[in-house]
Amino acid sequence: MFTRLIPLALLFASTAVEAQEVVEVPASKANVGRPDDLFALPPGQWMMAKSIAQGSDACVSNQCEAGFTSGDLVVSVEHAKDFVRIIAGFKGCEKTAYSEVEVGSKPGKPTFGRVAKQVQQVVKGAAKTCGVTAPSVPKLDVASMFPKAAG
Repeated sequence: MFTRLIPLALLFASTAVEAQEVVEVPASKANVGRPDDLFALPPGQWMMAKSIAQGSDACVSNQCEAGFTSGDLVVSVEHAKDFVRIIAGFKGCEKTAYSEVEVGSKPGKPTFGRVAKQVQQVVKGAAKTCGVTAPSVPKLDVASMFPKAAG
């Protein structure tokens, strides 16, 4: 009987680690705003560039932004050096959800999967805080945000 409890305890322990607390932070302290410029993107698909606001230059090994809009929802995923910042918000709602993930200098498949999952969590968080239903967001190909360095 004792040996059956150990796997069950490990299951609950791993589930608890994945749970995240939603904390409201005043916008003045968060230094994060809804990326309204991304509402101009074609809806329903991810767009990628070194910096979407600055044009369509291809991503580089340490900088890339992916942007998505459904028309009402906007999502920005910014890769800068060893970090990825995810920001999501809805039109008509001043609240913005965001998360930052440390990916390191040489991320791999597990990290890419973790970031893709976190994008979905941030979208759900934004929907919850704004009291709306989140639209379907296609899975982001996170690996394409990390092209190999030239040379």
